[in-house]
Amino acid sequence: MNILETIPKSDSDLLLESWGYNLITEYHQMLKAAKFNNSIILDLATGTGRASSVLTRMNFNVLTGDYSLDKKSEAERRITEKYFNKVKFVKLNLESLPFDDDSIENIVCLNTLHELSNPVKCLEEIIRVHSRTGIMLLADFNPLGFDVMDRLHLSRFNKVHPRGNILPETTLKILQENYFKINLLSTELNSGFIVLGKN
Repeated sequence: MNILETIPKSDSDLLLESWGYNLITEYHQMLKAAKFNNSIILDLATGTGRASSVLTRMNFNVLTGDYSLDKKSEAERRITEKYFNKVKFVKLNLESLPFDDDSIENIVCLNTLHELSNPVKCLEEIIRVHSRTGIMLLADFNPLGFDVMDRLHLSRFNKVHPRGNILPETTLKILQENYFKINLLSTELNSGFIVLGKN
């Protein structure tokens, strides 16, 4: 059995699958492409636990944080009890992370920047704590992904999905100012960057 099939599907996952999309598979593709260099990952932000659930199936230990733990039970349902020992939840503010400079080896930040009111400050803070020897995977929805999320949110919640206020070009420029190796990454619904070699 495919290990990803052990991740319980939310109503949103099922609806996306009925339209021919699978975010769990896309997350797995992106996480696999990052080739993280050790078994501990900081996942920003937790949300409904999609990234953490995939990371645990890939045998990573995950420190996952969000500004609120309101969705922790939803994240735990997705992660499942068998993998709880691989995850630690923390409440944190992305604008002021509780970590020392250059202290976090591997960071994952998937489909988060568009949710933030101050994404540039948050990105600068993520870069501050990222280790010079570590790997970071940063991705967000591409135009098709945002269109699909709009369709999903209109169908389920009668509103469109937020698109945020940071352009991919801005994200790339900030990364280029801070890293010497940036690999572009693209899936059907997402685009992003695998970065290493912080200046």
